[in-house]
Amino acid sequence: MSYGANEAVEDAENDCRKDYAELIAQKAAELVAAGDMGRDEAIEAAAKWLRQEHDADNDPTGVAGVECQEPMPSKTSPPHQVAAIKAELIEAAEEVAGSIG
Repeated sequence: MSYGANEAVEDAENDCRKDYAELIAQKAAELVAAGDMGRDEAIEAAAKWLRQEHDADNDPTGVAGVECQEPMPSKTSPPHQVAAIKAELIEAAEEVAGSIG
């Protein structure tokens, strides 16, 4: 594999981690804004769900996909509140996102 190909793979992995971090931060922010969980607990719940989703994609039996449950907030919160919390959680989500996949 050439240097350019390695660099392309690394770029794709970085993009994937960034997408994971955004998703974790968004889901965690929704849970925090609803008052369902604290920040650390919400990030861990969102990361756990994303790990389960990733595992389900690689499960040929389909069982993991059936068992995977997305954490849902108990109520809808104002988008500006969720966005503000997400901005505060993004760094922690980036740290956790590196351990997925």
